[in-house]
Amino acid sequence: MEITVRFASSEKDRDAGYALRRAVFEVEQGVPRPLDRDPHDFNADHVVAFDEAGNCVGTGRIVRLDSRSCQVGRQVTAASVRGQGVGAQVLDTLERMASLRGLAELLVHAQLPAEPFYAHRGYVKEGEVFLEQGVPHVLMRKRLAR
Repeated sequence: MEITVRFASSEKDRDAGYALRRAVFEVEQGVPRPLDRDPHDFNADHVVAFDEAGNCVGTGRIVRLDSRSCQVGRQVTAASVRGQGVGAQVLDTLERMASLRGLAELLVHAQLPAEPFYAHRGYVKEGEVFLEQGVPHVLMRKRLAR
């Protein structure tokens, strides 16, 4: 399966990502609607992944926190392609985007099942489990190579 991952450069790209977030967070996981869209979406840099048929199968965003760091968030992969490397491609593209922006550090509030995914990619757990929107998460951090 061929996947195209790119920076979301149009409203159509972002809307496709929002629809996938809604399908995963709200429908599949039963998380309240605020995870579909929030005020950070307007300031975030978004990434989308499309399959050969033009379906959005992955998305994520980075939100700048300060002059040197950003938060990875709202990263989801369609159930039909999980375990096939789409999430890793999206995360790689988000990290590349952060690097292009001159940022040195990324953090993520990872859902517990996603902790190994991020740990395998160099993110380090900090602190204890906390609830976000009623879902258990852990803070993880990664410094980008200069």
